[in-house]
Amino acid sequence: MEKINLKADFFTFKNEIEEKFGQQYCGQAELFFERAIEQGNQGLIESAINDMKFAKDLINYSNDKSSFPYMLGFMSQLHCDHGKIKEAWAYYELGLKLLDVDEEGYDDDVELYARLKEHIESENWKDSLDE
Repeated sequence: MEKINLKADFFTFKNEIEEKFGQQYCGQAELFFERAIEQGNQGLIESAINDMKFAKDLINYSNDKSSFPYMLGFMSQLHCDHGKIKEAWAYYELGLKLLDVDEEGYDDDVELYARLKEHIESENWKDSLDE
């Protein structure tokens, strides 16, 4: 079994982790993502946000990052529902940038993000509550 170089720079180390354990992290990230969706549906927004943060951290070491824009979109939705509009915008903008034009469902994904944008804009009044 090939060892991971613990003295390597961050990117080399991260790439070695992805190569060796990436599939495992992908599976775990998906489970936390699904759990966060369930918690969100139950109104447990803070728990859902915490699970999504962990899923987002795991996906960083995954060898399949295709679900990342969906995770960011959901994080945006959760933060919007929690009244954290600035954070919702940040996740929205990052997720939108990560959509892949070459993916089969790109047009559908853009439409989902357009609806998310409308939702966030409709909740903009909550920004004044944060100040």
